[in-house]
Amino acid sequence: MSDDSPPGPDAARARPGFTVPSRSDGWPDLLGRRPLTPAERAELRRALEAEPEPGSTDTTPDPLFLAYLTIDGLDREGDPRKAMRLRGRILAAARSAAEQRRTTFHATETTVTVGIYGTDAAARITVLRAALAALVTKHGLAARDEPW
Repeated sequence: MSDDSPPGPDAARARPGFTVPSRSDGWPDLLGRRPLTPAERAELRRALEAEPEPGSTDTTPDPLFLAYLTIDGLDREGDPRKAMRLRGRILAAARSAAEQRRTTFHATETTVTVGIYGTDAAARITVLRAALAALVTKHGLAARDEPW
């Protein structure tokens, strides 16, 4: 067999097509991130412990970590389909304002309450209030910052 012949399947398997970078601790660095330092881990644990649980019914949360916006008056719409569409528009605006933050959404026949968790929750509720301002005015709804 001469060296000019095309390589077979065994030769292709023997040559790696890529290399995996390794981290300083010897593990492969598949995501391109560095490991957390112990100080960063402790800070992350403190932040997670400070946030309320997703299903908690605590009505007095820390104001820095949870903010609400309640919209009243959905029963003024005579047609239930219109009220359902309004709830959908409110939910879409809430998801946009929350931007991957944890949220709560509570809807009844007359009200919709949106809660946003995070250290910037108050600012995000302000963005949500601005996004819904025209909708609230057009349909004669009322917006307040208290839950339920």
